[in-house]
Amino acid sequence: MSNIIHLRNAAKIFGTDQDIVAEVVTITPEQATQWLRCNKNNRPVRRRHVAFLADEMVHGNWQVNGQAIIIADDEQVLDGQHRLLAIIEAGRPVQSMVVYGITPEAFKTIDTGAVRTGADALALHFHETNSASIKCVATAVQWCKSLEACSLHSKLKTSNTDVIAYVKSHPSLLQCAETLQSYPKDARPLSLGLGTALYEMFARKKADLADKFMRDLYTGESLVRTDVEWLLRQAFIRDAQRTSKLPATARVRMVIKGWNWRRRGMMDASYQTIAIQANDDQKIRIL
Repeated sequence: MSNIIHLRNAAKIFGTDQDIVAEVVTITPEQATQWLRCNKNNRPVRRRHVAFLADEMVHGNWQVNGQAIIIADDEQVLDGQHRLLAIIEAGRPVQSMVVYGITPEAFKTIDTGAVRTGADALALHFHETNSASIKCVATAVQWCKSLEACSLHSKLKTSNTDVIAYVKSHPSLLQCAETLQSYPKDARPLSLGLGTALYEMFARKKADLADKFMRDLYTGESLVRTDVEWLLRQAFIRDAQRTSKLPATARVRMVIKGWNWRRRGMMDASYQTIAIQANDDQKIRIL
């Protein structure tokens, strides 16, 4: 066994001609530091990902899940560099499966599978909900968290654990997604994920008005040219025909302005009602 990396209770993995062992280890920040010092060929570090993992550890979301830190027989860290850095940043010991003795040449085969998405994680917890709604809600969670933080440009990553917890706390998101899917597919003004988030946020303010506003926005039924929902639909339909399209954040700001207009009880609207300026991010809020 290595002079630096010690697996005191390691179990041999059978079925291979290599001397591979594995153990669930409580890795301290000091051990993580030592292990990384063995790593002569460090790969580029994604600091945001390290910060995200450290935050998960600090808040108790980290669990032994079978995903291993993989150490080569020459002590190179083949997989787990970011997790070890996160242990150091979190400043607390963390349990993890560790597999030791893999050949360095095996590195090229690591992380070639599909990463489990938030929608994948949700599907395991909401079996009776259709997959389309699950995908909408998984997308909506990040938008909702950004709107709650009053920042449409939030770069914070949301873990699968957070996505599950958020939907369990706000199951109305599932109903919002299912309702929007029931409307005609043609000429949808917003993606269903983004629409689900806005529907949820508006409904928290005034549910019956949110139902009507989103129905009018998505169906366009019985609207006249001075209705703010009609103006939003026309603006987005024209935008869809352009080569350079509005970013999603601009659409969000426009819809929120339209909602606020309705929420104030205003009637006749114009394109100026939903027009946005470069500095609107600091001024706009959901009424």
